[in-house]
Amino acid sequence: MTALTLTVTVDPTLPRLAWYAAYDPSVATCVVEVGALVERDPSMDPKWVVAGLWTGAFGEGGFHRSEHLFGSGLRVDDDGLHLVPASTSVERCVYARDAKGWNLSNSLVVLLGRMNAQLDPRVDHTLWSESPARGVHAYLRQIPVLHPVVSTVNQLMYESMRLAPNGEQSFFFRDRPTAFASYGEYVGRLEDELRTLWANATDPGRSHPMRAVTTTSRGYDSAAVTALVTTVLPNVVSWSAPRSNTRIPSLLRGMMTVDVLDDDGRAIARRLGAEPRVLDGSLAALPARLEAWCWASAQTPPELVFHPLLADAANHDSPTVWFTGHAGDAVWGRRSSPALMHGHLTRSAQSGSSLIEARLATGVIDCSVPYLFARNMGSIAAISDSPAMKPWQLDNDYDRPIPRRMLEERGVPRSWFGHGKKAVVHDVESPVGDELRGIFFAHGQWNPTLESLYRSTNFALFYASRLLHFVKLHGDRGKLLSTASRNDKRALARYRDLHAHTFLLCVEYLRRQFVHVAPVVAVEARARVAAPARVAARARGGTRVAASVGE
Repeated sequence: MTALTLTVTVDPTLPRLAWYAAYDPSVATCVVEVGALVERDPSMDPKWVVAGLWTGAFGEGGFHRSEHLFGSGLRVDDDGLHLVPASTSVERCVYARDAKGWNLSNSLVVLLGRMNAQLDPRVDHTLWSESPARGVHAYLRQIPVLHPVVSTVNQLMYESMRLAPNGEQSFFFRDRPTAFASYGEYVGRLEDELRTLWANATDPGRSHPMRAVTTTSRGYDSAAVTALVTTVLPNVVSWSAPRSNTRIPSLLRGMMTVDVLDDDGRAIARRLGAEPRVLDGSLAALPARLEAWCWASAQTPPELVFHPLLADAANHDSPTVWFTGHAGDAVWGRRSSPALMHGHLTRSAQSGSSLIEARLATGVIDCSVPYLFARNMGSIAAISDSPAMKPWQLDNDYDRPIPRRMLEERGVPRSWFGHGKKAVVHDVESPVGDELRGIFFAHGQWNPTLESLYRSTNFALFYASRLLHFVKLHGDRGKLLSTASRNDKRALARYRDLHAHTFLLCVEYLRRQFVHVAPVVAVEARARVAAPARVAARARGGTRVAASVGE
């Protein structure tokens, strides 16, 4: 049997942390292109490339066997080729098989470009975009595309895929069962894992040792992560957004017991020894490319509020590890669902995943700390509910004893945090930066007047719906949030979907830069489906149009 060889080249035009591989099993060769900040096996016979950090020795390149990896990698081993995504549902790898073999990447945009494929404009891309919130066993893997041979590409989260030398495809989880006897043991293990991760991230053998940031709000999860990280990295930079994204009118806000606007975590960051910075800056001044990357991961809210963090990371010649609290609601909240208790890792929302492509472009790696040991939910939940945690249990709808204890034992007053669930992401449906808006309107499907009317009508319908729920629930913030739906702010999408058009346009705008040859096939495919797409859209009461920036 011929040994599999890996050929690696650096392509500075790729996103800084992106990689793409073409694997032909018939000749046992895998050709890999990597962005400028992707680490490569320095040996004469390379076995791996990686854009991440893991709980293991960097020089060994054993991330494919490591329990915890943040980022992604590709590794040749005796048993085949390993495609290794992060140990979270916030990141993904993507792959597809065509007539020449396997196409593998950590970037959907790059994969579509290199394969000369396009997202299928006839389907509802929110289905696969939001499905990771269903958990690691139930998310939708297939992403419909237009291509002469391939009808879908696949996304892969949390578990690894192995392509054996004989071509057999298999999947496996890397995590191991763990039991924690107490809060102290659990938090001690978290801190140990963070130290191991940081030693890997700053290993002298790296071409680009990493830097670190956190975010801190007045909720539980991000603040608790900052508390953990500062035990390992004192003076780490921590970003905060002063205001939440609430759209509750001022008159109704005055009737609520919680200040739903104030989400400024800078005082908490200072108390924990971090260096606070503010997520501010004009969205109107966003460069088109950066904003497009923020829209291009999935048809979900683009989390544009974090653009200062991303822009700052892009100015450094090293990757930025962003320690976040994604999945803290699932892992640290009380009253866990049966699915969570069995390791499915379901979530109430898929925050964080909308920045997958933007993080690759700017050189940022998400390190969602709550995912450490997260599939051992039975043991973690038992700690939250134990009598020893009674001083930190509030017995309300927003009760997370573990992060509360982390923060209070680090000297953060109880009155500073954890009094109501908030969010800083605005559910915009079209570009907000002047530069990308110009491109968007030049495309011709929308104009400023139509867009403004569409959004105003959507907001009016949303306010009416929320006001009705507010009255029914007597202003209970927790219950009000539990009644929210992703469609509350998209009532008109069934007739004409502004968000879908923005998403498709941004993916197309970016993926064209990674096509090796002129996109003749893609243009022909679009011509063939244009009329059926409009017919199918009318049948569903909506529209799905192909994005075609620059045509």
